[in-house]
Amino acid sequence: MTKGRSSGVLAVLLSAAVLMGCALVGSGGPTDEELALKLLGDYEAAMAAYNAEAAMALLADDYEGWRGSGKEGIVRFVDMLEERGAVMDLDLSSAVVTVEGDNARVSGVVSQMGEWERRSTYLLSRSDGGWKIRGTEREE
Repeated sequence: MTKGRSSGVLAVLLSAAVLMGCALVGSGGPTDEELALKLLGDYEAAMAAYNAEAAMALLADDYEGWRGSGKEGIVRFVDMLEERGAVMDLDLSSAVVTVEGDNARVSGVVSQMGEWERRSTYLLSRSDGGWKIRGTEREE
């Protein structure tokens, strides 16, 4: 290989490396906001499948449910849904995610089960295993 040709090949390889580096910088993976919404989508899917175990796996250890029930309340809730043949839908189309360090709030989430509807904020916390649901607050 001649010196001129090897310089050209080196220049092409260097350009490719720079372009690959730029492409990798732009694709840093999902944002915290995207991960928070995915978590709620996974939660909705677990509830729709009447899979209490999968739903509980998405909850933080210190999860506080409605009326002070912890994770055990999810089992009762899933059982009630299954008995009634009901499905809980989460409308995330108007949800707003606010992240502050290892905590996040997903407000504007509309939960629907048949005619029943409630707007709430989901409280999330990040741990080594990723984002988990810590609780909910009812919105007025």
